[in-house]
Amino acid sequence: MARDKGVVPGICYQLLVYPVTDARQTTESMRQYTDTPMWNAKLNKKMWDLYLKNGVEGPREYASPMEAASLDGLPDAYLEVAEYDCLRDEGIQYAEALRRSGVGVELHRTEGTVHGYDLEEKSGITLESKSRRIEALRKAFYGHEK
Repeated sequence: MARDKGVVPGICYQLLVYPVTDARQTTESMRQYTDTPMWNAKLNKKMWDLYLKNGVEGPREYASPMEAASLDGLPDAYLEVAEYDCLRDEGIQYAEALRRSGVGVELHRTEGTVHGYDLEEKSGITLESKSRRIEALRKAFYGHEK
């Protein structure tokens, strides 16, 4: 919506962890992970039902970007998905759709993880993920890595 309406200042970067991008909920991971801890397809369906209960102001793609005809003109992105998460495949599909639109994308698939794994602040995988996120932001805002 910010892109379409020319909001100033515009969005300059996307840092997305477990991104929710598709209200249609038709991916394989959505079918597969119906009872995983922290977040699952059942909870995701409830979330969409509540979020969309009064409809969407403007095009549906403003709530569900995977339904957009084009993602052209969106800012570069860092995306991170968890292996055992119902949102995994839609996050990957969003990254691929951004790439097809010419958007720079850094995609990380964390292995052996569930949605919310990074609540365990001192685990090795969480520390690695936080470090990657910080580097992505540093590069996005300052144009260089550490």
